[in-house]
Amino acid sequence: MTPEDLRLRSRVKDELRRRMRAIRKAHPPETRAARSERARDRLVALDVWAQAETIAGYFPIHGELDPRPALEAARAAGKRTALPRVDMEAQRVVLHAWTGEGDLEPGAFGIPEPHPDAPELERVDLVLVPALAIDAQGHRIGWGKGFYDQLLAGEAAGAVRVGYVYDFQLLAECPVMPHDVPVQWVVTDTRAFSVDPLPAQ
Repeated sequence: MTPEDLRLRSRVKDELRRRMRAIRKAHPPETRAARSERARDRLVALDVWAQAETIAGYFPIHGELDPRPALEAARAAGKRTALPRVDMEAQRVVLHAWTGEGDLEPGAFGIPEPHPDAPELERVDLVLVPALAIDAQGHRIGWGKGFYDQLLAGEAAGAVRVGYVYDFQLLAECPVMPHDVPVQWVVTDTRAFSVDPLPAQ
């Protein structure tokens, strides 16, 4: 991949981020809530969900598909749940145990996170991965910080990676960068499917 290829893909990603943020935020809260519940129903019907003992999610921001109904279902089923905490000093995301809404505090980017003294998880079985866009090969466009790619390639490398998005966020193809880590499943408010990622070009 040439430097010019990288620059072009980066510009395309930035434009797609801008468009998807605008589309997603245009949906009213009640619509987002209903779609999040439908996505939860599709997720909990999967075998990979049934087999997972520990589920990591994220706190939704800027109109993201809300994984909290799914995390509530996980706790009701006796599973452990976790949320990410950004360690700015180490420039990485760490997964901490999360037992419910009340034990969060604003993090480095103002996003609610578990307290730093919440137990860090040594193992997670399934990670719900947010995205601004995703394609049928599991390639995703995130916020551009690279924290999730680092997490998925590191501490959560053995977990099942599930892209968790609204159906309108699915694209025919997302630009791929060398450091991008694709997801293995995609779950939306209308469908759930496994993917066969293509190698990065």
